[in-house]
Amino acid sequence: MYSFGVGNDWSFDDEIAKRGCEVHAFDPSMDRTDNSPLGDHGVRFHKIGISGTDIDKDANGWKMRTFSSLLKELGHNGRWMDYLKVDTDAPGGGGFEDMIMQELLDTGLYSCVRQYSMEIHLMGPLTQKRWLDRSRNIYNQMTQLNDHGWRLYNKTDNVRAAKIILKRPDFSQDEMRPRVLNGAEEILWETSFVNFDVKGPCLVK
Repeated sequence: MYSFGVGNDWSFDDEIAKRGCEVHAFDPSMDRTDNSPLGDHGVRFHKIGISGTDIDKDANGWKMRTFSSLLKELGHNGRWMDYLKVDTDAPGGGGFEDMIMQELLDTGLYSCVRQYSMEIHLMGPLTQKRWLDRSRNIYNQMTQLNDHGWRLYNKTDNVRAAKIILKRPDFSQDEMRPRVLNGAEEILWETSFVNFDVKGPCLVK
């Protein structure tokens, strides 16, 4: 399992490791030593972020790698990817979920991922072409993955923080729709997929 975007909460990663899965967690923003253990069941931490290109030091001082490069650099080329989790926040807004989905589609690595979870960041205002194009691109990527055997089996609107800040336990994403259309707001969706057409291990040339 690769888990991108730990955010100092590795409870899910630790639970998966407890069940016998080899888990690698990635987050360049955390103040932890690279290649150090996390939790109680052998999760391995990497101070690296996921990106569309390989960068040794970006504007934040972070080391960034593509999914393909990580498979090779960590010695996982030819291994099965039982679970891929992406919950990342990009410094300029949005996340990196669109970048990794595009890489999976471009390289064919979608065929070696058994389960996939990601947080989708829909950024506003959608009246701006940048954010409208990104939302359309994410929709097209998910449609293509569906064509390749991926099936969405769970989605949850992530409003936990908003409920606490607004002190409104009944708050939902529906109230965000006009605000994300015309304002600088974002809608967050946690999604999970299962791949019904896994063809083999992850092979990077």
